[in-house]
Amino acid sequence: MSAAIGVVFTIAACSEKLDAGKSCPLLCPEQAITLVDTIIDAAVSDTTVTGLPSIGNEGYLMLASHGDTVETRAIIRFDTLPQSFTFGGVDSTINKIDSAYLVTPIARPDSLNRPTAPVTIEAYDVDTTATDTVASILAPLFRPDRLIGAKTFAPESLLDTLRIPVSTDSVLDRVKNGTKLRVGFRIVSSQGVDLRVGSTSLGLGVTLLIKVSTDTAAAPVKVAPVSHTPTDQPFLSGPLADFTIVLNGTTQTPVTKLGVGGVPSRRSYIRFEVPSRIVDSTTIVRASLLLTQSPNRRLDPRDSVFVYPLAVLASPAITDIASLLQFVGPPAQFGLDSLRLAPADSGVVSFEIVGLVRTWRGQPTRVSPRSVALRSGVEGQLPGEIDFFSTKAPPSVRPRLRITYVPQTSFGLP
Repeated sequence: MSAAIGVVFTIAACSEKLDAGKSCPLLCPEQAITLVDTIIDAAVSDTTVTGLPSIGNEGYLMLASHGDTVETRAIIRFDTLPQSFTFGGVDSTINKIDSAYLVTPIARPDSLNRPTAPVTIEAYDVDTTATDTVASILAPLFRPDRLIGAKTFAPESLLDTLRIPVSTDSVLDRVKNGTKLRVGFRIVSSQGVDLRVGSTSLGLGVTLLIKVSTDTAAAPVKVAPVSHTPTDQPFLSGPLADFTIVLNGTTQTPVTKLGVGGVPSRRSYIRFEVPSRIVDSTTIVRASLLLTQSPNRRLDPRDSVFVYPLAVLASPAITDIASLLQFVGPPAQFGLDSLRLAPADSGVVSFEIVGLVRTWRGQPTRVSPRSVALRSGVEGQLPGEIDFFSTKAPPSVRPRLRITYVPQTSFGLP
């Protein structure tokens, strides 16, 4: 390999012979099958990108409060409010409101993440004419004079759906004037707490429920989140129906490590230089991505997180790593498996990626780079972060690729 490229890789191999056995057909002589085990020690590059998934594309909205360590809020936009309701089958104008609730789907906390103290969810009016996707602009709007609702929940009541009452005067004012209602959620507890709130990206968004009258003939009005800004750009405004903002997050991942998950959420990218003689001229039996985990004890160190290796599906024309990491296959594509890890764990872990490595056969690297992405199963939803050592770390803990293959064998008549 040319020294000008600046890529060096080391291959250590051993072999094992397996007899074909008596079950081989008569025209196929008994032959020994040789398995070669190869470890590629040096990746061409690896990178951690913060801020993925992009704003508005979270599977669940993260509500977290851990003092000065982590603080996140959830924003829900109701940019269209109906001005009429149905009473006895006839449409009527809304002139008063009996009650209004934010019906809030949540992911039921598991036994390790269930809060141990009462939890209060506060709702604030966060409408503003300023750039309202930026945490520094939205954070000051979470103040007492903008509080429009709150409710405290016992830990055992955090099951699947919460109903948070909001000010009927505030809702009625928006309805009558035809203006938008934008709500910010804040979670408060005497202890560090995390809660996952349903989002529109999974069809589980928060719903505004308006009851105009207690009369059962008056149908409740249900309003789903919708965003109209940026205007005339639905591919941008659509995802902003609800999103998470980060007021305080964990530190940036140093260059000696690869981060997965965390706050803000991050993904990692690893690319190897694999000799074409291995991927093109052999039968690959097994391929393992070997990473050394570095313990991360900053937050929720024992709360386990699934980490997924993913295929990068971006066009060869895309070279920006942040863009590449937004075009990844779904978990388990090509038979890729996940591992459940705790942030505080350490040591070597092995991701089986043989299904991905086999797709490299016959493909030039410019078309199919020998790369893999890593992401958390709860990215953007819970604050746990898994760290691995990168190519900038000492050689003994750098990423490696272990491939077991059968060399090309010619079969013929005896």
